[in-house]
Amino acid sequence: MGYKDSALYQDLNPTLAAVAVFSSLGAFSFGYDNNWWGGVIGATYFNRQFGSGHKIVDGQSVRTLTSSDTSTGTALGTAGIMIGCMIAPFVNEYFGRRVSFTLLGIVGVIGTLIQICCTFNRSYWLLVGGKIVVNISVGIASAVTGVYQAECAPPRIRGALVNCYTVIQNLGTLLGNAVMFGVHAKSNSQVWLVPIGLQFVFPVVIAIGSPFLPESPRWLVSKDRIDEAKHNLRRLRGPEASDETLAAEIEEIRLGYEHQRSITSSVSWFQLFRGSDLRRTLIAIGMQCLQQGQGISFMNNYLNVTLLALGFANTYELLVILYSCKVIISFLGYYLPDRIGRRPLILGGATMLLGCMLTVGACAAVTNNHPTGSRGRLTLAGIFMWILTYSFTWSPMPWTIAAEVSSNPLREKTLAAAAWSGFAVGLISNLVVPYIQNEGYGNLQGKIAFMWAGISLCSIVFCYFFVPEFKGRSLEDLDVMFEARIPTLKFGSYDVTTLHPEEIRRAQQLDPKQRVEEERLDEV
Repeated sequence: MGYKDSALYQDLNPTLAAVAVFSSLGAFSFGYDNNWWGGVIGATYFNRQFGSGHKIVDGQSVRTLTSSDTSTGTALGTAGIMIGCMIAPFVNEYFGRRVSFTLLGIVGVIGTLIQICCTFNRSYWLLVGGKIVVNISVGIASAVTGVYQAECAPPRIRGALVNCYTVIQNLGTLLGNAVMFGVHAKSNSQVWLVPIGLQFVFPVVIAIGSPFLPESPRWLVSKDRIDEAKHNLRRLRGPEASDETLAAEIEEIRLGYEHQRSITSSVSWFQLFRGSDLRRTLIAIGMQCLQQGQGISFMNNYLNVTLLALGFANTYELLVILYSCKVIISFLGYYLPDRIGRRPLILGGATMLLGCMLTVGACAAVTNNHPTGSRGRLTLAGIFMWILTYSFTWSPMPWTIAAEVSSNPLREKTLAAAAWSGFAVGLISNLVVPYIQNEGYGNLQGKIAFMWAGISLCSIVFCYFFVPEFKGRSLEDLDVMFEARIPTLKFGSYDVTTLHPEEIRRAQQLDPKQRVEEERLDEV
């Protein structure tokens, strides 16, 4: 099949492409913030200006960041993301997706200005305070972007459009590392002012450009603004789409929404844990928690200082090379999710992540955390392969799955709850990693990789038994299939046209024990 025969070529248009890129700019800020921060806490001049501890260098006592400084500072940034995740659903649901993007831009600007002010009195905690505010905007983006992209995308290329979030985030990580490569050796305030100054640009662009985005047609339908929904769907599908096709899609959205409202007792937060929505919520939360639990917070925030502790030189150059490769390979996410499906990517990806972490941990264990020669090169290869594999599997897929697994009335709440839960795992990771890893505390150093490997093994088990295949399904099809309690392993091949309202009602009325027994028999 040629490229012109692909769904991406046929369904993508300039407006959809612009929507996918612009709505992902919040992810750019996320990637950039994580990686300039991970670089600056390893910079010598920054440590001597902001550190609360002391160490002896060449016979002199100099200031340095303590494990408490790095742990608390990094973790509080993650707490900011969690706050943003809690704010987002209310703005998203009542005011729409465009207002949410405008809000995250404004919050990002305020946080960046606070960070700049740390220069006046060299206050580490003022810098961290600004980081918290910046990351509130990141949390809003995390809970809004996937919802918006999934609702705007045609079913055949939904995976590709949501992958844009990951690609743009990876571009942010690359820029963050490139900036720190350029300034980390300086002996003045440029070490932190240059990355903070560049960070100011992204939220300004978001705040100014958001009013020009098309609003989500599904959100407009939920507010009974049908004419506006038709107008915005026309913008998203392009002039080639016929009036009949657009009318049919709007009608499908409307009927799907009304059906969900008719069978859902409420759209409160409690509904996330009732009926078929419980299964959907647990899938979304599980994917987000396992994404963080396999070690990405460690890689984003502590990889530089870990490489330094293991004795590697030129770590900033290594990270620029690594994240350049990561950006390139993440473009696979535009093709693979809608070509081979979600399950092969998350199962194969988790298996590869498991192998990489076992390799890194083994090299650290047999060399007492000082891998050199061939074992040093094998350690680097394991880290490189972990990050490159993660970039097109576990980086985009949890966001894609969390955005599409939820029912239409609960989509904002489901993604917000999932993102909050995932970042809670990241918060715990950021708090405890320095104490587990650093010399003078747990001193695991490179052997901490065994911990991440164990969680990858759990990911494989969870995904195989609980995460269905969503490739090519409309969001309304997924609603019907979850209501009918289709077993996980039959989702990908199930013919949704065979489902009738009577079967769905019967499935909903079954006693829980009967339902479990029927699903067990279906699996057999």
